[in-house]
Amino acid sequence: MDLSRAKTVLICTFLILNVFLYYQILQDEGRGNTGLFGRKEEMSRLESALQEAGLFLETPLPRGGIRLAYLVVEPWRFQPEEIIFTLWGALQNGEKAFPAGHGELNIFHSNNEDNLAEYHFGEYKLLVSKEGLVTLKRTRDAKLQQVYSLEESEQIAQEFNGKVSFLSNFIYDYSQKKEKGIVLNYRQEYEGFPLYAGYLQLFMKGETPTEFYLYRLEPVGFAEQKREIIPPSTALLRFIEAYTGNKEKTGIVEFSLGFYSHEYDAERWEIPPVWRIRLDDGEVYYINAFTGILEQ
Repeated sequence: MDLSRAKTVLICTFLILNVFLYYQILQDEGRGNTGLFGRKEEMSRLESALQEAGLFLETPLPRGGIRLAYLVVEPWRFQPEEIIFTLWGALQNGEKAFPAGHGELNIFHSNNEDNLAEYHFGEYKLLVSKEGLVTLKRTRDAKLQQVYSLEESEQIAQEFNGKVSFLSNFIYDYSQKKEKGIVLNYRQEYEGFPLYAGYLQLFMKGETPTEFYLYRLEPVGFAEQKREIIPPSTALLRFIEAYTGNKEKTGIVEFSLGFYSHEYDAERWEIPPVWRIRLDDGEVYYINAFTGILEQ
């Protein structure tokens, strides 16, 4: 009798379990339908917001559902004199010696708020900020040079970067045409992710850069704790809410995931993941992928 009773209890238990599992499946399907409805509702809201802001997507939204951690970085430590000697060889197409009268560097420390250090050499000057931003500018106009196309300028810039050891690992990002000439933008990369905080911006007019802006970082690694990032659709909505552009129709030509922060005068800091939104008018925005706040 005990055995029969035990069988009955087991059968009842399995029946109850089956009913419970079936109920869970129905609940999951219900949640799935609700999620699908919410997704459609969100996309409709997104389309309306884009139209009202005068924006339109020229690129598909990337996949979400990723967990990431902060990226820990340190500043790039360098000696300005070493940068100058390396640059001079590339700017002079292999000639490493300084021209007559410029064998010694003239160093000036500005008294303005930026507290920049100035290094003059040849027809160039190098500006170094306390945060580590390096700016190169030609101090006088060069002789009239051949005008190059965008593709030719990209090739010339690539060859120039290859001659400069601290520029060779920068990755081409995108280009712009401005009054100063063609502007080529490069970035760093770490573990397959774009590091937008480390960048190189080259102004090309002829066979050598007329100026550039360089901010290089040394990645240490990812922080231990991972967090789920906000979906790209949510990031786009947050961007639209903060966008104050003109009323003319503007296209979103890039929507990508990477890491970005401002320049800092620090020994080490953490950089959050961001959704980068680039418009066809040249403007670039960064949405914090953890908080949804517009970084710039």
